Amino acid sequence: MVMSYTYPGVYVQELQSSSHPITGVPTSIAAFVGYTKSGIDNRAQAIFSFGDFERLYGGLASNCELSYAVQQFFQNGGAQAYVVRTPATSMGASAANVAFQDFSLEALSSSAAANGNLLIDIDYIGLTPGGSASADPKMFNLTVTDLAGGTSEYFPSVTYDNTKSNWVQTVVDDPDNGSQLIKMDTPTAAQLTAITGLASIAQTGLVGTAITPYSVAATIGGTTTATGTATLNANSADVTGTGTQFTSELKFGQWITFGSDATATPYRILAIGSDTSLTLTQNYTGANIAGSTIVVANLAVTKDFGLVLTTTQPPVVPAGLPVTVKVIAKNSQLPATLSGLAAQLQQAINAVLAVQMPGATVQVSVTQLPGTSATQALRINALLPGNPDAVISIGDPSATSNLNALTATLGLGAAANVAHYALGTGNNVWGQQTSSGKGSDGTGLPAAADIIGDQATFTGLYALQKVDLFNLLCIPDATRANASDPAAPDPNVNSNAIYSAAIALCDLRRAFLLIDSPPNVTTVAGAVDWKSEQLAVVDPNGAAFFPRLRLSDPLNNYQLRTFAPCGVVAGVYATTDGSRGVWKAPAGTAATLNGVQTMVYKLSDAENGVLNPLGLNCFRNFPVYGSVLWGARTLVGADAMTNQWKYVPVRRTALFIEESLYRGTQWVVFEPNDEPLWASIRLNVGSFMQNLFLKGAFQGSTPTQAYFVKCDSETTTQNDIDTGIVNILVGFAPLKPAEFVVIQIEQITAQSS
Repeated sequence: MVMSYTYPGVYVQELQSSSHPITGVPTSIAAFVGYTKSGIDNRAQAIFSFGDFERLYGGLASNCELSYAVQQFFQNGGAQAYVVRTPATSMGASAANVAFQDFSLEALSSSAAANGNLLIDIDYIGLTPGGSASADPKMFNLTVTDLAGGTSEYFPSVTYDNTKSNWVQTVVDDPDNGSQLIKMDTPTAAQLTAITGLASIAQTGLVGTAITPYSVAATIGGTTTATGTATLNANSADVTGTGTQFTSELKFGQWITFGSDATATPYRILAIGSDTSLTLTQNYTGANIAGSTIVVANLAVTKDFGLVLTTTQPPVVPAGLPVTVKVIAKNSQLPATLSGLAAQLQQAINAVLAVQMPGATVQVSVTQLPGTSATQALRINALLPGNPDAVISIGDPSATSNLNALTATLGLGAAANVAHYALGTGNNVWGQQTSSGKGSDGTGLPAAADIIGDQATFTGLYALQKVDLFNLLCIPDATRANASDPAAPDPNVNSNAIYSAAIALCDLRRAFLLIDSPPNVTTVAGAVDWKSEQLAVVDPNGAAFFPRLRLSDPLNNYQLRTFAPCGVVAGVYATTDGSRGVWKAPAGTAATLNGVQTMVYKLSDAENGVLNPLGLNCFRNFPVYGSVLWGARTLVGADAMTNQWKYVPVRRTALFIEESLYRGTQWVVFEPNDEPLWASIRLNVGSFMQNLFLKGAFQGSTPTQAYFVKCDSETTTQNDIDTGIVNILVGFAPLKPAEFVVIQIEQITAQSS
């Protein structure tokens, strides 16, 4: 900060520190890609427990290898993961083409699970479509309800005008703040042209009959003519009377009309001043009147009024219906407002439904009709469990006159009270859906192309490109067993194609791939052939494991089942990282495999000695220790390769340092490229490396033996400076695991003292 020194005295100036602490990134965030029985397609979602997985993806499924892998990951110490769901082959999403401007809504999860369980509600509560000039005539409220999950989403004040920021597709399809249940298909050019030409949204069939509080009170409670007459002046709310006992015949909140008013407009009483004066809630708008009669809509009723709730579709009426509800009891007072009547109606219906049809609910609302400022409508939205596409009928032609009178007065009927659209029912629900496509569970599990996905559209593996950070990649479907022959690979998945795409992604994102041996590799000879001849992936950012593991299956009476080991391995890696650090080999007697009861093949020491030099990590079973991971070599860890990235902890430590420094040195960009910057870089990177040294991450007893950080005129030449480059050289002495413990014993001759 530049200061101006004008007066004699002391000036305090704050200087910017050259310290930019570098924080180490997490090392054991797992990513799982594959089929789940439900969940959003091709979108990476974070989970922090298996309970999260059950909520988002439906939990365990016998044909879902990924579900078991995720469970095993958390059982073995995993704490955070991302899941990308790839839908089954030919799997379809539940959909509904809504007659409301003919737009199409589709479930984000491709499966039959959403059929009839996703409801869409469109309303105009709090809006004035077609009303005031300031309102958007194409605006509406959208509610999405998941009957199976018990959740709902509300998107208020969205519009069907695609030029606005609150365009319904933009709001609903936003990956962060939009719907987690549905998506909206992009309208065709013809549909958009039609929308552009709309003056306002057509609301036919979405609202009830036009009614007013006066019409309700006059029909149900009847009307009386007050004694005497009233005098009114235009544009005034004050009324004076002659021979009228206002205090005894009229009450606050009543609705009245004036016999000499040609418009017969109802007015509500705001206050009564005396026997001959009262005030209306709004100015009288008719012509001046002298001596007009006063017609009162009575708020007290003389008989019971109710209605009948039933369904007309599907043909089989659910148990508990029809329901007869007494809404207004004899000698009771009518609410003075429509909203009060709506609340009374809702309470009365739900009280009966709670007894006769548990789980069913109704919501009664007041909706303003399009293009008007005063006329309103009542609407009933009914939710019947197991019958989301049932047409709700209010009133019964065979019922008493009281029932018919109330139904007609309130404008309540099946056609006038539609509200919901049910995805995937296959029916034209309530006469509003032009079609409703049923979702399907597909004809087969996802093939290799589905799992790999497309980079341009971020599907399959490439959905992880939108994830900030992941460290371990697991694809249990890559070595999925054939459904008809569990000992053979599924012919629809090409493991080499999947792993080749996956390792390229791991190289790009500094992540580590865990490769499972196929289900037909069950012997040492088969494992040698697979690792040496068949596996086409050779890269330091991955490791392969043998044999496959046997764990109990909760979905099959806890009988043993063979599983791909990647989920267990990812959990063991996470546990080791948390307790010892990423530089500790995730193997040994401490690397126990929770839940693993046995293996497809139990290796001997000699057999292990054949596979380990090939860089194939083995699982072993020892007395006392049980099942453990007994190998820590990368895909380039074969002795014959003599690769510097032979060991898993060495490679993962390097990836950890690289990612941490990449994120921790962003501040360097655009700083002046000279010695002060280089000194600051040495300070900050050196502090990060020193912290790792103190934690025991490196070989060597002193910092100079363990690591170095170099950034000066030797690493950054004048030509580098001229081209905008600053070079930082970081070296470290990695800790390498003790694979072979050699104990030498010799005899000695006792020496006399």
